[in-house]
Amino acid sequence: MTGAARTLVHTIAARGAVTATSAVISVITARTLLAEGRGEYAVLVAIAWAGLVLGGLSAEQGQTVLWADAGLRPALTANALVMGVLMGMSAAPVVGAVMLLSGWSASGAVLVAASMPVLIAWEYLCGIALLRDRARVLNNGTMIGCLVWCASVVTAALAGRLTAEVAFALWAAYELVTVACFVHALRPRARDFDLGLARRTLGVGLRYHLGLVSTQLLPRVDVLMVGALASTGQAGLYAVATALADLARIPVEALAKIVMPRQVEGDHERAVEVTLRAARAAFVMALVTAAGLCALASALVPLVYGEAFRGSVAPFLCVAPGIVSASVARPIWVFLLRLGRPWVATSMSVGALCLDVALNALLIPRWGATGCAAVSGIVLTALAGAQCAWFLRVTGTPARGLLPRWSEIAVSLSAAARAAGDAPLAGRVLAGRRGTAPPEPEAHARSGNR
Repeated sequence: MTGAARTLVHTIAARGAVTATSAVISVITARTLLAEGRGEYAVLVAIAWAGLVLGGLSAEQGQTVLWADAGLRPALTANALVMGVLMGMSAAPVVGAVMLLSGWSASGAVLVAASMPVLIAWEYLCGIALLRDRARVLNNGTMIGCLVWCASVVTAALAGRLTAEVAFALWAAYELVTVACFVHALRPRARDFDLGLARRTLGVGLRYHLGLVSTQLLPRVDVLMVGALASTGQAGLYAVATALADLARIPVEALAKIVMPRQVEGDHERAVEVTLRAARAAFVMALVTAAGLCALASALVPLVYGEAFRGSVAPFLCVAPGIVSASVARPIWVFLLRLGRPWVATSMSVGALCLDVALNALLIPRWGATGCAAVSGIVLTALAGAQCAWFLRVTGTPARGLLPRWSEIAVSLSAAARAAGDAPLAGRVLAGRRGTAPPEPEAHARSGNR
């Protein structure tokens, strides 16, 4: 089994374990807090993620663009931690003030504000781990944090102290544990910190910031709009539907993490080839997992979450096509960063967000979570279509290049099922032709695999 195949198996297995643990947490919070409390918790998390996306200024995109210069990599690693904490400290008072002005309690505002440095540092360090071709660092850190999170939620629920704010605080603590694992594994050195490079990273990131904010805010805006235009109960139903949709992303996210360094490094033709292979594999993986979840949803949701959440089935069925479409565009977005055309990417993302908000304003008051999910499916499909069309145009690739080949379907199916039997074939799909640029020597030595 090749190194790429082993890492793919490890990443899918780790993501599956994390998702299973998260599902247990989701069930506990749903049954303890019921729809209203689950909706409040979902809104708090959505606010925190909105603060992360807005306050992070897309510096992780700057890291990706600058990573091609090998001489900058030690400084980018050191900068990730320092910049993450400082950017979070800058965003915290703004987020807290906005929440207080919006009518939230002081305790809720303080909790969300305090999570900002942790979340932004997590975002930056996660990007560095992927760029250094060390997906195992990300996998292990996330699994450790998730186990601590699950144990703390179970303890709080058994003690009868699990509220929406407590659930959020435990989620933020999980992110903190993950950051600590990243720091231990990546070992950013303070002496490598480069203030000039930090400014340059932010400058590059800001060019993509508006587009990234629009893309990242799509699911968070949906939750907030359902809570505002319908009810927190409907927001709770929508949150469970999106949690189920996340299951379809497991193999795609694993694949995207593995191929990301190969897309950023190397020549243009090589990056195009890797991106096309990844997009085709992502399509089959997402289609298979989404179809299976759609078939099981009507029985699975009431059984796991309870009859109170049966209303989450219809929203999930509506958003599923959008999840499949977005999966195809997931690896394509990384390639588009190479082109240095931030305003084209920004216009597509901003257009998608505006369309999402406009349609949600019309449909949520009438159909609640189901209307929002239908809008989300349409918008995700439209955005993915625009990104794929741009990719095909600038690379001169015919549209059939995105269609899966019969020789690759078996590989994608096996990868979606943890690549248990056909992992060597998966390795060939990921590795492509010979001559792939070797990983960073330091990262290779530490990972021992890749």
